[in-house]
Amino acid sequence: MINHLVVGSVPSTTLFTMFFVSLSFLCLMLLIKKFAWGPITKMLEDRATKIANDIDGAEQAKLEADTFAKKSETELNQAKAEAAAIIKRAKENAEHSADSIVAAARQEAQNYRDKAHKDIAIEREQLIESARREVADLSIQVAGKILKKELNKETHTELINSYIEGLGLQNED
Repeated sequence: MINHLVVGSVPSTTLFTMFFVSLSFLCLMLLIKKFAWGPITKMLEDRATKIANDIDGAEQAKLEADTFAKKSETELNQAKAEAAAIIKRAKENAEHSADSIVAAARQEAQNYRDKAHKDIAIEREQLIESARREVADLSIQVAGKILKKELNKETHTELINSYIEGLGLQNED
């Protein structure tokens, strides 16, 4: 009812109001376009550009991370291979050194055995020679007592040789 009273009192108000509202709306639209629409559009474009750049940067960073991961994995595999090769060489060197040490020890033991055999042979020869001399001296003394005479050199040598041959035969038995 109030509308009828306001509208009823001014008959041309409706048309004027419509025109005024339309004109105000157009002015408002022009002002918004001039002062607000440009900055808002620019802000939205800047934001869209930033988001696109962030997405591109993220993709680039992901690609770089993948490349770095592959490179790191390759380097890790190479490092593992090098470590395995170093360990293998160290084991081979250790085995070679151990073989060398064992061979040297065996050679040294063989040298000690050979030297011991030589020393034994020399000692045996010395003992045999000493025994020959003692036997010869004893033989001469015994023969001298038995024969009561002194033996000449030739008889003495024959007696010694026969006695030594007899000793050699007894040692072999």
